[in-house]
Amino acid sequence: MDPLFKRDQTYEYPIIERGEGIYLFDSEGRRYIDGTSGAGNVTLGHGRQRIAQAMSRQASELAYCFSSAFTNRPAMEFAERVVALAPTGLDHAYFVSGGSEGVETALKMARQYHLLRGHPDKQVVIGRWRGYHGGSLGAVSATGVPSLRDPFTPWLADFPHISPCYPYRCEFPGCQGTCDLSCARELEKAILAAKPERVAAFIAEPVVMAGMAAAPASPEYFREIRRICDTYDVLFIADEVITGWGRTGKHFAVEHWDVTPDLLVFGKGASSGYMPLGGVLLHERLSQAFADNQAFFAHIFTYVNNPVAAAVGMEVLDIMEEEKIVEHSYQMGNFSLEQARQLQRHPFVGEVRGKGLLVGIELVRNPATREPFEPRDHVAQRAARLCLERGLSLVGATAKDFGGGDDLRFYPPLTIERSEVEESIQIIDDALSALASELD
Repeated sequence: MDPLFKRDQTYEYPIIERGEGIYLFDSEGRRYIDGTSGAGNVTLGHGRQRIAQAMSRQASELAYCFSSAFTNRPAMEFAERVVALAPTGLDHAYFVSGGSEGVETALKMARQYHLLRGHPDKQVVIGRWRGYHGGSLGAVSATGVPSLRDPFTPWLADFPHISPCYPYRCEFPGCQGTCDLSCARELEKAILAAKPERVAAFIAEPVVMAGMAAAPASPEYFREIRRICDTYDVLFIADEVITGWGRTGKHFAVEHWDVTPDLLVFGKGASSGYMPLGGVLLHERLSQAFADNQAFFAHIFTYVNNPVAAAVGMEVLDIMEEEKIVEHSYQMGNFSLEQARQLQRHPFVGEVRGKGLLVGIELVRNPATREPFEPRDHVAQRAARLCLERGLSLVGATAKDFGGGDDLRFYPPLTIERSEVEESIQIIDDALSALASELD
């Protein structure tokens, strides 16, 4: 038995031996299009020697120094560059090892900020159902996916959750298929129910990718969220772990809504998957509160502001600028959605949606009624398997926590070209045709 513990002990995983561009190659010599950019993090593709060399150079000079005692130039320079790209008002960066650490950091920053301002009762964080914020306990408390929460419920904070912005399956009367912002205004009701003096923050992803497939908020959603948060002195935390670093055709997805959050969490694409790296951007109001009170941030991880990770992050930014990755992502995102919408010719494709190079394909038993398949049919997983057999790796998910609902998620490296998009969509098309035969 393989001593390596895997998430699914019953599955025989292909052994990947190398990567090149958007492709992965296994031990049997098979080639796969990496249709999920690893875990959404390998934004610049595999085999980037420049990034490996930058890592090596920095590690040979300074691999580590403890952030409680020292700072270092790579982290300082990287912070300056990231802040320059961030929405106006986010003036400081704090670097950690990934998205979950970033969310934990943001939650603690929010809590301590309210303490510094003399509001000790502000401790509640409101999340959204179907939202995903990471695997650590604070992040899971904010997460709204029951199957990821339920095994650990005794350990979780009692955080309220509101409905997501999901027009395709909106449950508010008269809102189906459109959006009258009832979902956003539910936040105000949740704040009042929990008592405004107790609510510290609201956390949301601009485009949801774990609890539902590539579902962006409606155009006015986050402006309404910002208004409500300002009214009740609640901090807005934007979880951009998957949507940041050019994924949606902007450096940060929240820019599409012309709103500045109080805290912005990032990860994944910050290092293009070559080094564990994530972080938090915080608004000047928060950084100033810590400075004015000469407050020590009561939180630490070992690899905070790590110089090797920062050096990798700067090399990623260099490549992104030189190759115009953000602009390319915008163009290829539009092209991918245009190509994917052709899949609606299949009788069980209910909706194709997305933002930039985040594409979601919802599969339903009946598009007219939006009736989902039964979770026990594992329709999405079967479709993903058929894609993998044809050389495309993507995610197939079933929303069994919410009474069913199947989808496919395509979010390849941002370097993908038109011909590779066409090949990917053709594979999905072929796989759905094969799936139709299985379902008959």
